[in-house]
Amino acid sequence: MRTSLAAIISGLAALAASVPQGDPSAVFYAELFSTVADCSATSGVHAFLYSRGECQNTAIPGTGSARVRYNDQPDALSLTGWTGADCTGDSVPIGTTIGLCVALNGTSVASWSY
Repeated sequence: MRTSLAAIISGLAALAASVPQGDPSAVFYAELFSTVADCSATSGVHAFLYSRGECQNTAIPGTGSARVRYNDQPDALSLTGWTGADCTGDSVPIGTTIGLCVALNGTSVASWSY
């Protein structure tokens, strides 16, 4: 039995359509630590995910810390904390470096952006 070219193309198109697309959360991910300045806690850890939007209101006290865990676009995305809600007030730059723990050094952060 001969398979027609149209059937092969149709089958390949269906296969391509069924391949899952990437998770937008995987573009940028950071951990926000509310209880320690050295990013060593296993509780009190909050996730900052790209898919949740550019500005996220997650309060972290000045005794906390933050670190970027994954950054697919280091030239465009950099973690910044803000002293006010909705990414207002003074900025607290954390940066783009994956794995670098940055202590908040007494500055309480109310919101975060990339």
